[in-house]
Amino acid sequence: MAEPKISIIIPTLNEEKFLPKTIECIFQHAKNTDYLEVLVVDAGSTDQTVRIAEELEAKVFSKPEFQLKKYQSLNHGISCAKGETLIFLDADTILPKEFDLKVLKALEQPQVVGGAFEFSFENSDWKLSLLQLFNRIRYRFGQMYYGDQAIYCSKSAAESIGGYPEKELMESAYFCKRLLSVGKLRLIKSPVKTSARRFNNYGFFKVFWFDFTMWIRFGLGLSVDEYGKKYWSVNMSSDG
Repeated sequence: MAEPKISIIIPTLNEEKFLPKTIECIFQHAKNTDYLEVLVVDAGSTDQTVRIAEELEAKVFSKPEFQLKKYQSLNHGISCAKGETLIFLDADTILPKEFDLKVLKALEQPQVVGGAFEFSFENSDWKLSLLQLFNRIRYRFGQMYYGDQAIYCSKSAAESIGGYPEKELMESAYFCKRLLSVGKLRLIKSPVKTSARRFNNYGFFKVFWFDFTMWIRFGLGLSVDEYGKKYWSVNMSSDG
């Protein structure tokens, strides 16, 4: 087997419901699977997440000490990745067809060191459709992408900025801010499809208001650290 060219890093915690489809679609949608590796960094799942990942031939790293600290799982993935290109993928997010070619092509552009995919929900009603539109407008200003957009970058860029910062919330937006200090980010217009489980489980308007408040605080340069433990204590469940 050829050496990996693209390493896909998936942080998990009790993701047995979503992980099988996510990994299966990686190999179904890639143009060339020979150069892919899938790394699952598990933060202490108590369900079948680890078994499922191993059966689907992902490289699994069990790190229960990373629970509630997603940035640590992502950084561990960076350190273990063999590919020169990295994709950070949430366990409930589906990559588009030929995502691998799209990422490699984007990184060939002058000064481009990373980016993300267009955002969409896998199943959408009118409220989620409006939110999807809002998100697409939001991240076009400032290029602060979220983890459910499958952020990608070169491994050298990730290492040069010290990886993900020690943030328990909005770690991906802070990571993008770091990437912008060393190069340009490119949005790939082909959308990923992510689960709306947070909105379905906890109420659309409640979740939207929390997310909107965090976005405003981030944009104003205010700390969001105090909200991290609250967020993960609610969203670490595999329900939904």
